[in-house]
Amino acid sequence: MNMLGLIPGREADADLAVKHYLRAGDDARAMNALGVIYYIAPDPFEQDPQRLAGFKAVRRDRKKALSLLKRAAEKNNVQAHFNLGAIHLDETVKETFSFSKAYEHFKTAASLGHTLAAYNIGVMHFTGLGTFKSCNVANAFLKHVVTMGEDSINM
Repeated sequence: MNMLGLIPGREADADLAVKHYLRAGDDARAMNALGVIYYIAPDPFEQDPQRLAGFKAVRRDRKKALSLLKRAAEKNNVQAHFNLGAIHLDETVKETFSFSKAYEHFKTAASLGHTLAAYNIGVMHFTGLGTFKSCNVANAFLKHVVTMGEDSINM
């Protein structure tokens, strides 16, 4: 809430969010949130005040982000698996780009009930990215997503 500026009368404050999440210690949800913050934060050389707004002293650290997300995923945090899948599809980071790794994380997240991960699995089977191409498997996953409805979409 502090990071996003969702508290009335408060601006976004990633520093405060990081402090709160660090106090949570070994909590998988906190590790996932920290991982996302460190992944999306401005890089250390950023100078644009608009891009820096809300992040204050917090800067991008993709190694730390991946470590936190992996630890959260090891605790079966569904959102961490989804986020790792998304990171493996980030073409701007060559070291982590992998369709097959993305597929594996989306598959785990989908098995834990993550609707958008199930959608991604369907699309990946339809296109053959990271897995075998199969319209039947894609159709099964996409039908499942439709039956779940928009109220089930995990964010």
